[in-house]
Amino acid sequence: MSISIKKIFHRNAYRIGITFDYNEEIKSTLKSIGALYSKSHGCWYINYDAASYAELKKHFSSFEIEKTPESSVVVTQPVTDSSRDLSPIATSELQLGSSQLSNPAHKTDILFAQKLRLQLLENIGKYWVFKMRYHEEVSKQLLSIKGVYWNSNYRVYMVLRNSVVKSKVEYTLQTSPFFGEDYVSKDVHFIGEKIRIAPHIEDKAWMEVYVPRQVAVHEKLKRFSMSRFSTIKKCYLLPAAPIVFESIQLQMESHSVLIENELPKGYLNKKNLPNRKQLDLTRTKNSIFELVPEKGKPYVTEMVNALLALNYSSSTLRTYCGSFIQFLRHIEYRNPETVTQKEIIQFLGSLMERGLSATTGHSMVNGLQFYFHNVLGKQEYEFRLPRPKKEKKLPTVLTMEECLRIFQVVDNPKHKLLLLIGYGAGLRVSEIVHLKWQDILFSEHKIHISNAKGKKDRMVMLPFSIVESLDIYRQLYNGKHYVFEGQFASEPYSTRSVQQVMREALKKSGLEKKATVHTLRHSFATHLLESGTDIRYIQQFLGHSSIKTTTIYTHLTQNAVNKIQSPLDRLVDENNKKKLEE
Repeated sequence: MSISIKKIFHRNAYRIGITFDYNEEIKSTLKSIGALYSKSHGCWYINYDAASYAELKKHFSSFEIEKTPESSVVVTQPVTDSSRDLSPIATSELQLGSSQLSNPAHKTDILFAQKLRLQLLENIGKYWVFKMRYHEEVSKQLLSIKGVYWNSNYRVYMVLRNSVVKSKVEYTLQTSPFFGEDYVSKDVHFIGEKIRIAPHIEDKAWMEVYVPRQVAVHEKLKRFSMSRFSTIKKCYLLPAAPIVFESIQLQMESHSVLIENELPKGYLNKKNLPNRKQLDLTRTKNSIFELVPEKGKPYVTEMVNALLALNYSSSTLRTYCGSFIQFLRHIEYRNPETVTQKEIIQFLGSLMERGLSATTGHSMVNGLQFYFHNVLGKQEYEFRLPRPKKEKKLPTVLTMEECLRIFQVVDNPKHKLLLLIGYGAGLRVSEIVHLKWQDILFSEHKIHISNAKGKKDRMVMLPFSIVESLDIYRQLYNGKHYVFEGQFASEPYSTRSVQQVMREALKKSGLEKKATVHTLRHSFATHLLESGTDIRYIQQFLGHSSIKTTTIYTHLTQNAVNKIQSPLDRLVDENNKKKLEE
C-alpha cells in the first residue's frame, strides 16, 4: 500500500495530508486511525502531532514525503506561543518535506491539475485513457458524464473520443486542452482495406489476424471472447477453428473489409476451439496470479491446483483465492503453516472491525478452512474459527402488479422475453443467458437447466403464456445455440446487458423499489407460496440444496400472514357470537 504525505494547513491548524491512488483497503485503514477527508485540499488528513504520525507509521511501513517549495501561508489568527507550529514529528532533516529551520506550510496555490497528478495514457479503441490521484468529488462528477467509464482492472478512466464529452471532462478537470482532437470516426465502410490471416508458427492451435488501422475493425476483433493481442507481432491471436474463421468473415462483411487467407489447407480444426469452462477458468486463474507477488505465488499455486483438481467453479476459485490472498497479505506472505490460530482469529476480527459484511467473513473462513484441510492435508486438524453472525435481511420482492408494470414498458421483444422467462421460471441471470434452444422442451412445457449453481441440473416450468412468443422470437432471430445470443454469433448474451435491461425497465415503469433481475426470481417464489404451492416444490424449482434457504420466502408472503388471526381477536369474536345467540 503506497501513500504520500505532506504538511497542509486546514481548519486553522496544521495537518498531515495523505494522498494515494484510489484503494479501498487504504481508505479503510485511514478511517480506522481517525483520518478525515478534505474536499478543499483533495486529500485525507490526520492531526499534525507525534502520536498521529506514530499511528500512521504503525499501519504503513513505508511512504513518500512530498517536498514542497518554500512558501508562507496567511493565517487569520494572531501568532502566539500556543498557536505556533507544533514540534517536529519526523526525526530526519526533511520534516514532511520541509527543513527544520523554516518548517514552512504546504503551498496553497498549486494548480488543480498538479494536485490531481493527471496522466494521459495511450488510446484504447474509441477511448482516451487517463489516470489521476483519487479525488472523491471529481471522481463523482466524471462518472456522472455520459461517455466516461472507470476501468477497475487497470484503475484508469476511459473517455469516449467525442468533442462534447471532451469539453465536459476538461471542464471538470479544470485543464484545457488535455485530450487531443483524434475523435472517433463514424464511418463504417472501409472498401479496399484488408485483413490478413496467417498461421501461428509457435502454436498451430492459433492463427494470426493482422488488421488495418481502423478503430471499428479493432473493436470487432478484440471483442471475440478468445481474442489475444500480440504486442510483438502486432496482431490478434485467435483459435484456429472453422467457426472462428467464419465469424471473422461475417463480422467484416458489414464493413466491406476483404480477407486474405494465408492458412494452409487443413490448418483449421474445430478441436482448437477451447470450451467456455476452460476459457473462464484460465482467465480467473490469470487474474488471481496478477494480485500476488513472487514470494506469495507458491502458496496460491497450491490453493489453485487443489480447487481445480476438485472441479470447483471459477466463481468459487475467485472467492476462495481472493480471501486467501487477503490473508497472505495480512501475514506478509509468511508460510501459512507457521501462523498460529490466535493470529488467524485476530485477522478475522480486524475484518469485522473494518465494517465488512458477515458474508465476507464466512467466505474468508471457508477459504482458510479449505487451505488447511485440502492443501495442507490436515483433515483432523482442529481448526475452530469464529463464524460471524449473519445479518438476517429479507430480499426485495415485487408485487404481481409491479411485475406487470415492468414488463409492459419493455418494447424490444428480446428484452421483454428474457425478463418474462426470468420471472415465469424463477431463473438466475446466469441461467437466463446460458439457456439453449435444446434445453427448452416445448412438448413437455418444461425447461432443462443444466450445470447451474453447484453444478446441478433441474427441471423448471415453461409458462404456457410465453410458448407462442418464444416460437415467434426464434423465427425472427434464428439463433443456432443460445436462446439469447450476444453481439457475436454462438456467444451468449452478457449478464451485464440483462441487468441494464432491467434497470431501464424499472426506470421507465416509475417504480421506486430497488430491484434487479434476481428480484424477479424472489418474486416468483413468493407469489407461488402465496398461491398455496407446497414449499418443497418451490425448493426444487429454485434449485436450493437446503429447505432452509427456501423458508426465507415464508416471511414475505402477505396473503398467508393476513389469514392468521390473533388469539385475542378470536376470543372477542366468540364472546360476541355468544351474546348474539343469547
